[in-house]
This record gives sequence, structure tokens and C-alpha cells, in this order.
Amino acid sequence: MRFQQGDRVRIVQAKGPYTGCRGTIADASAVTDVAGAGVDDGQLPLGYYVAIDGENGVVRPFLVEALERIGAVSSRRRETAADRVER
Repeated sequence: MRFQQGDRVRIVQAKGPYTGCRGTIADASAVTDVAGAGVDDGQLPLGYYVAIDGENGVVRPFLVEALERIGAVSSRRRETAADRVER
């Protein structure tokens, strides 16, 4: 799975200090391969740097398997058909 800078993620790593925390992919260009070199377009990255919510911008490295993409949640109340008829 590939992430881009700004993607929202949840840490799903088992038994880790950040398990369940949410954050943002901080720098998608900072991914590395096993040897520590940059990843080319044809290769899948091993991990990403994530800025954990509530840690004042501190970034931490996580393996791809430890991350789960999360979507934005709308806080707007959905109208029912009855609400629309009343207008």
C-alpha cells in the first residue's frame, strides 16, 4: 500500500506504544528500502514517517503493515426525507 503526504492513518501495530493512535503521513519522500536508499517508483516502500496527533509535530517511523488509511468523517447532520419535505 502506498501513502501520500497528508494522508490520515491509524497505527494498527500489535502491542506498540502508539497502537490505536491517529496521525498524518509527514513525508512520503522519506520512505526507504532495506539498504536505507530511497525507493524508486517500481518498488513498494517499507515504511513512512507519521506525525502522531497530539505530539506537536514530532514524526515517528512506522512500517507499512502498522498503518491503516482512515477517511475524513463528516460532522454535518444528514437530512432525512421528512426534513426536506418540511422546507
